[in-house]
Amino acid sequence: MSWLKINRELPTSDPSEALFSVTDIKHYIYCPKIIYFEKVLHAQPLFGSQQEESLKIHEEIEEKELRRRGIVPYTREFENAEKFFRVQLTSKKLKLQGTVDCIVKIGQEYFPIDYKNMESNRGRVWRDHKYQLTAYALLTEENFKTIVKQGYIVYLPEKLTVKLEITPLMKTYTQRVILKIEEITSSGRIPEVTFSHKCSGGCGYKWICKPTNSS
Repeated sequence: MSWLKINRELPTSDPSEALFSVTDIKHYIYCPKIIYFEKVLHAQPLFGSQQEESLKIHEEIEEKELRRRGIVPYTREFENAEKFFRVQLTSKKLKLQGTVDCIVKIGQEYFPIDYKNMESNRGRVWRDHKYQLTAYALLTEENFKTIVKQGYIVYLPEKLTVKLEITPLMKTYTQRVILKIEEITSSGRIPEVTFSHKCSGGCGYKWICKPTNSS
């Protein structure tokens, strides 16, 4: 019997239109103005072919995983593990929904894994990715009645897998971010954001945004 079981289905809760997405949390951490542009103005980002390329890469990764040639580290830590792909999770309590790239299950423990088609922050996890993974952890906890203590982010260009400890403080902060997103959406007011560096416009909203840089 193989030491690694591959699965595609996990029981998930029903979707709801009233929920925010895990991507919203990632966007808020990157820049709160993105929430205003998307939720209030309903503006569209300009990315070119970046999103299509990212989706294609995610599909290729899943195929590799199914052939047991994937990037998730095959160590003793993952012995007898089960793997689930593109798991849709929702929480009315958190007002949150999201699709996790991969969940590894070992016994009663669950580990969310997020793939990124970009380089890491010099071997470390970017801050917006950190709280995006934390949001996936919160959803996993509620849907599968467990406690998630760690997860993984895979930076594809570097073939780098970074293990991230997910603390109670990170979970609390992520829940506060959800409240901030709800506040921006309900009030319709653009948040004030001051950058300590020149904004590169990598969010796709450079065409509509007027960033304020600190002196």
